[in-house]
Amino acid sequence: MSEKLDWLDVRYWRFGHDELLEDHLFDLYAVGDDGAMTAQPRVDTLTGETRGLMVLGRSGDGKTALLMRTLRASPVLREFGQDMTGNTLFITVPPEATVKKLAELILARTGYKKIDSRLRSSDAWEMVVHRLGKVGITTVVIDECHHMFRTGAGRDKQGAIQSLKHILQSAGGVALIVAGVPSLRDEILAEPSGETYRRFQELKLSAVLPDTRNAALFATNLRQCAGVLGIHIPADDAFPERILFAHRGQVGRCVNLAKEILREATTRGRDALSLAAADRVFRKSNTGVGQTPFHDAPWETVRVELEAIGWGM
Repeated sequence: MSEKLDWLDVRYWRFGHDELLEDHLFDLYAVGDDGAMTAQPRVDTLTGETRGLMVLGRSGDGKTALLMRTLRASPVLREFGQDMTGNTLFITVPPEATVKKLAELILARTGYKKIDSRLRSSDAWEMVVHRLGKVGITTVVIDECHHMFRTGAGRDKQGAIQSLKHILQSAGGVALIVAGVPSLRDEILAEPSGETYRRFQELKLSAVLPDTRNAALFATNLRQCAGVLGIHIPADDAFPERILFAHRGQVGRCVNLAKEILREATTRGRDALSLAAADRVFRKSNTGVGQTPFHDAPWETVRVELEAIGWGM
C-alpha cells in the first residue's frame, strides 16, 4: 500500500496549462539548428537584454507544481542543486523576505556564504548577477514573487522592480521567470516608465471549466490514478465534476482534493469511491460548510442547489 500511496503523492496531473507554458518558454530561448529549444536565452542584439515570463494565478491554481514539473521535464533546463551543477535556479520568496534578503538567499544558494551585513541592496544584486554567470545559471525562476512587493519596514517596491530588470539586463543573458498572484502584474506595471513590464510575456492560469478539454483531462487523470490503486469510480456519481466544482476549477486545489479522496479509499481498504466518504474528506479541510458537492443525490440536482446559494464556478 505504501508504494502506491507514494506513487500517488508524486503523480503529476497534466493539463492544457503545460502546453501553454512550454510554448511561452520556447519564445525565451535560442533555437538550435534542429529547431529544438536550447538552454541559452535569446539576447536582443541591440540592447543585450533577455526577456522574461510572468506566470499569474490565484493561490491554489497550481503555479508551483506546473513550473517545477515543466522545468524538470525539460531536456535542456536542469535545476541547480546542492552539488552546484545545473543551469536553472528555482527559488521561492519567503513572505518576510526583503529585496536585499532575497539577494542574500540567491547568493547563499549559489555557494556564496560570506555576505557583509552592511552590504547595500543594490550592491547585493550586482553580486547576484555576477554569481549567476560564474556558476553557469542561465535561467532564474522566482516563485511567490509577489512577496517582494509587500509593504512594511525595510520594504522597497521600486528596488524590487529594479532587481528584476537588472537580471534581464545582466551580461551574458539570463532568462527570468516570475510567478505570483495577479497583483504581481499590477505591481510591476506600476513603474511609471513601464520599462520592466514590457520585458515580460504573461501566462495567466485559468480555472478548469466544465465541458472543456481540460475538464476531460482531469477526469482521465482521476480514472488512471484510481485504476493503478485498484479503486472503482462509479460512473453515475460524476466524481470529476463534483471535485472541480468543489474548488471552482482551481487546478492545484482540485488535484489535492482528488488525491485525498483516493488516499482515503486506499488506506481504509475500500475498492470503490463513495460520495459519503468524499464528503467527509472535503469537510475535514472545509469546516462549517452546509451542503457540499458530494451530497448523495444526482449531480445535476446538487449543482443547481449549490448554484442557487451562490456556490458557482
